[in-house]
Amino acid sequence: MRNVKLSMFTQEDMQRVHNASLKLLWENGVNIANDRVLEIFKKHGFKVEGSQIYITEEQVDKALQTVPSHFVIHARDPKKSLDLGGGDYGVCTPIGPINTRTLDDGIRPGTLKAAEELTKIYQASDVININTNNGVEANDVPVKNRHLEVMRMLLRHTDKPMYTRLFDYDEMNEAMDMVEIVVGEKLEKGGKIWLAPGSCPSLSPMAYSREVADNIVALAERGQVVTLGSATTTGVTGPIQIFGTVVMQNAEQLAGLVLTQLINPGNAVGYGVAACPANMRGAKYCCGSPGRVMLQIGSIEMAKRFYNLPARTEPYTTESSLNDWQAGMESYEGTMCNILSGADYQLGEIGTLDSLMTTSYEKTILDEEITSRLLYIRDGIDVNEEAAAVETIKEVGSGGTFLLEEDTIDLMHDAWYPKYTDWNRDPKAIGDEDYTYVLRKANAEWKRRLEEAPDSMLDPAVEEELDAYVARHSK
Repeated sequence: MRNVKLSMFTQEDMQRVHNASLKLLWENGVNIANDRVLEIFKKHGFKVEGSQIYITEEQVDKALQTVPSHFVIHARDPKKSLDLGGGDYGVCTPIGPINTRTLDDGIRPGTLKAAEELTKIYQASDVININTNNGVEANDVPVKNRHLEVMRMLLRHTDKPMYTRLFDYDEMNEAMDMVEIVVGEKLEKGGKIWLAPGSCPSLSPMAYSREVADNIVALAERGQVVTLGSATTTGVTGPIQIFGTVVMQNAEQLAGLVLTQLINPGNAVGYGVAACPANMRGAKYCCGSPGRVMLQIGSIEMAKRFYNLPARTEPYTTESSLNDWQAGMESYEGTMCNILSGADYQLGEIGTLDSLMTTSYEKTILDEEITSRLLYIRDGIDVNEEAAAVETIKEVGSGGTFLLEEDTIDLMHDAWYPKYTDWNRDPKAIGDEDYTYVLRKANAEWKRRLEEAPDSMLDPAVEEELDAYVARHSK
């Protein structure tokens, strides 16, 4: 197969990004106001002044030598495990929207019930293959116990690989304890990877928050993948030049990568990509901009072509608050460029509207169709000798038809066909003014999935143990 690849940089460009990043790491350093992390860097002989850490080229090179080029994230159903960086593509679900939207109810604040409904919808998808506990924020659950409730909910309703929102150090360890109960083995260095965070993002410019740094430590101490990320906004938290922001966020990600390898040499790391231009006319985050596509392609190239690291991306984003033409255009543009530039997995934001603030049940279904289209393109063209079809062309001859040829009959079912959009739409039956036709099909699909979802996917004894753990640790 000849796969499609989009590119922004030459090898020389990427070397310049790397060199400039090294210069920033040594001459400016990275600020991490976290005593646990500062002690780790001091223990390994790094230059530390206050909370500012300075990293040399040699120290970066040493970390890059131990970080793996791919990792397997395991699922309770082994057939659903994914080799990310090894050829599989992980389609994940959102982390952190605060509202939901449906055709039936409009926009509403997120609840634990809504998060559970979305998890069930994701579980039934044949496109989404990584499930999350945070398709929408469970605003009705007290923050002190939210990590326990959303993890229990996720573990009850999926057998796919799992993605989680970030917690603090103790909460992340409690979440991993709960995973151990369900999968029946320890999460530890050298063991299997069962859990990934949505992202461990830097705090641009050139810093990490105490909370994110704690998450990196907690995950690496127990051998789970650390997905880094940089949600820089050009002209606000990063340079207004796209190239400068690529440089800065690359430096930030190298700092996070070094930290993981100090804690656990060989720990899996995902190079996360999430930067956006700012809307300088409206002074706001601008996730529907084509500049976002350029930022992400350049960063994915640094991950894949320069460092040979698994790349995590962030498609589907739109500024629109409705499932309208703008939402479709921006979502397809971002998803196309991310998938076709060689990323390995997503912080999906699938189904999101309004700059990631809202998860739409209907858009979730339609974004699956966008993904299905693009994964078909990503697989590329079969260029083997038989696919050239020379003998078939000769047999049909000039002026003939291929409609009933054996090749046509054998292979026509391998083509891509839509599930929710419609290539055979009848305007006389539906009417030219019915713009909600596709949304109604998506609405019916998510309702079908919920009706067919089991109450729980756990063995009763395992569920009882999980409930007992939640009861003991609830505050």
